[in-house]
Amino acid sequence: MLVRTRWSLWLGILVGALALSAGAVHAQGKNPCNPCGPKNPCGGKDGGTAVNPCHAKAGTVFYIADPMGRNSATFRSEAPLEDIVGTTTKISGYVVFDPSDADKGGRGIISLPVASIDTGIPSRDEHLQGPGWLDAKNNPKISFEIEGAKNVKVVSDGSDHQTYDMQLVGTFSVHGKSKTIEVPARITYMAESAITKSKGPGDLLAGRASFSIKLSDYGVTGPQGMKIMGLKVSDTLSIRITFVATTEKPEMANPCNPCGGKKNPCNPCGGKKKNPCNPCGGRK
Repeated sequence: MLVRTRWSLWLGILVGALALSAGAVHAQGKNPCNPCGPKNPCGGKDGGTAVNPCHAKAGTVFYIADPMGRNSATFRSEAPLEDIVGTTTKISGYVVFDPSDADKGGRGIISLPVASIDTGIPSRDEHLQGPGWLDAKNNPKISFEIEGAKNVKVVSDGSDHQTYDMQLVGTFSVHGKSKTIEVPARITYMAESAITKSKGPGDLLAGRASFSIKLSDYGVTGPQGMKIMGLKVSDTLSIRITFVATTEKPEMANPCNPCGGKKNPCNPCGGKKKNPCNPCGGRK
């Protein structure tokens, strides 16, 4: 009986030590900027203005969040039977760029909600968002994650602005599929001045990019049994994105107060009893 008791005691100590050791390794691997463990080890989310700290190291953060809706994305399909143009001004994200060293390229994420695309016909917008096309319910966003740039060339270097042409390299995601692409872009940096303040506060970064994708590369082939793709909808989709980003951090971008306001219960930094993985309530 004494031998069995001692054996049980030692076994318990051994199991406890292993558990503590595993817990220590797990805790050590946790990123303090990402305590709840999404796939991205450096934190940051797809879309929005939450900045990935791995991106932020590349230069100055410019936020894409114009409350006046002046940023835009245009999608154009040219098929034998009809042309379709969809637009949205609901662009969000950020671009990291170093004005003092443009050759470093850039980082960032630009995204938009599928449901925000307006083709001018409400019923067509519903079809676009449906499961036969972009499937907005299961894949609510279109995004482009900028992972770098190459072939950076100076277009103009004035006293009040610097413009560069470059090839942005990154991952384009739509319909639950992702593909690495290269996007030709023109970037203009403008330090804050009396003139730029009419557009927005802070230093500004204007971006323009035009490129094409094949919908079939992302699993978009149209409703089964309907021969729409090719005749009414082109497999090749032309996309143009224009934006002006600012170094002025949007109010909603504050990670310690994403819901705005000092007394908002969604503020995860405002109380010790808040669950950092679910700051806005609920047990799930």
